[in-house]
Amino acid sequence: MTEDTRVQEIKRISGIVGREAEILKGLAVVSANRHLMIEGPVGVGKTVLASAIASHLNRPVYRVDGDERYTEQKLSGWFDPPVTLEKGYVEEAFIPGPLTEAMRNGGVLFVNEMNRMPEGVQNILLPAMDEGIIDIPKVGQVSARDGFVIIATQNPREFVATTALSEALSDRFELLMIDYQPVDEEMEILKRRLSSADDEVLRCSLWITRRTRNHPNIRRGASIRAAMSMVQLRTSLSLDLQDGIRRAAHLALPTRIELREESRATVDEVIDQIVDECFSEGNGLKRSSSGDNASSEGNRAETSKRGSDRRIIDIADVSKLLETHHEDALLGGDDIGWKIAQNYLKIRISLSDPAALELARRIAISATIRRVLRLLGPVSLPMRLVREGYAVGNRGEIDLESTLENIIAKRKAEPSDVVVTRREPKDLSVVLMLDASLSMSGDKLAIATAAIAVLAFRLKMVKYQLITFNDRPRTIKGFDETLNLDELVLSLLEFSAGGYTNIEAALREGSEALSKASTPNRVGVLVTDGNYTVGEDPSVVASSFKRLFVVMTASHDCQPQTCDNIARNGRGHMYSVSGFDEVPRVLYKVLRVVAQGSPS
Repeated sequence: MTEDTRVQEIKRISGIVGREAEILKGLAVVSANRHLMIEGPVGVGKTVLASAIASHLNRPVYRVDGDERYTEQKLSGWFDPPVTLEKGYVEEAFIPGPLTEAMRNGGVLFVNEMNRMPEGVQNILLPAMDEGIIDIPKVGQVSARDGFVIIATQNPREFVATTALSEALSDRFELLMIDYQPVDEEMEILKRRLSSADDEVLRCSLWITRRTRNHPNIRRGASIRAAMSMVQLRTSLSLDLQDGIRRAAHLALPTRIELREESRATVDEVIDQIVDECFSEGNGLKRSSSGDNASSEGNRAETSKRGSDRRIIDIADVSKLLETHHEDALLGGDDIGWKIAQNYLKIRISLSDPAALELARRIAISATIRRVLRLLGPVSLPMRLVREGYAVGNRGEIDLESTLENIIAKRKAEPSDVVVTRREPKDLSVVLMLDASLSMSGDKLAIATAAIAVLAFRLKMVKYQLITFNDRPRTIKGFDETLNLDELVLSLLEFSAGGYTNIEAALREGSEALSKASTPNRVGVLVTDGNYTVGEDPSVVASSFKRLFVVMTASHDCQPQTCDNIARNGRGHMYSVSGFDEVPRVLYKVLRVVAQGSPS
């Protein structure tokens, strides 16, 4: 059977529309006995694609749906309590989990939404993927038969409720990225699922859905499921096309989109705006019926291409586009957005139009956050496992093995013999001190600070204080202050770097702030080149920190010895970075080191 024949057979059996290239790549991975990870936004068909490839292999398939309550025992196996109490830890008392079954039978372990699982559960897979073995207490070693492979799916890092695969586990997967499909394929999906629906209703619903993916007020747009819901809801809501679509959109979209933090409009206002846009002159229906894209996304993509071809880098050109409110060209490419962020101070001075300035702010903030997210990659901090005796109202799950150990030799079990486990995040208090002297500029400062802000926003458990300093320290955000991500990035983009460098004063400010923090895990992070021009030797005050890490920005006049001395006296470690693009991942590494209690 040729590769093309195999692809068509998979599509026929599974009912997949399009995705030929993705199926072919997925088959190539599993045919080479490699493990496959499929990543993409909610609603793009990751599960269908993974299931189709797994089923095509003609091996037993064991499916696991990841969530934060999934435990190690559920994945590898557990002992049946009644049998264990009667006969002890014997083979017949052991109930194999899906991982053990897949290994023993040379099958496929299909893990849906793997990055919703706790990190400890994910890491059980490492020896299975590397060596084809796992060790199960009281059972022994389980070896994988030929054919064992793991196919997994995960949502992108920016989606709520996802953790992140460890770097070690990610390294064992081949990654297949999928995104929203072209408009003609999404229309074909709608027609197959809703064959009796009116074409106009299909086109309007799809247009509105696709528009949510590039609307300036929306951070996360809707999948094709929203279009399906609108089509199904419309008829029962109103016989009038526009009124019915509007009402359906207000029911289908709010749970499927996420507004940007800086949006001044409500969800309902944004939905009304999109529906009005769909039915406006020359938009929506008219464009769709003539065979063009069912959203302005096609024009936006073309504008983006033209902007990319022109390689707009001249600030005067960018300012001119801002003044004409040419939003499509400016939002179309990350290169232009990042150019605005890098030169925000100059652009702000050159603009007199308030609307153009507001557009520049929004684009600069968005570009900075997107860049940091890309530089960070997946993020999550370790969780700690808490074991305690059972009590009424206890949250968590019964630890069967620990409980069995307590009662196996007793005639009568007591409630106190039952052991309950639960996972808790490891709270951190972080003071980030950023050198804002002459060697720094707004975009560099924004990258470093947005990194910790994004981490705090994603990880939730990080309490943080942000301090910039030149000849004296300045607190941008205190531990007890609430400052959303957009406000924080903007304040740093607008910060004019300059002046002398007093590292000692910044460390004193940071140490004092940490001494008042409420969490037991407290860490200072200093980002600097180590070249202080005023103040005393900063390595002396560094000893007042429980843990202090230094991120040294390498340059011709950086001071490695000073930075190393500060880190050593602060019982931390120095990391050298050649550019500010390396700062986000280094900051994340520092937080993981502290959270895990690992040696520096």
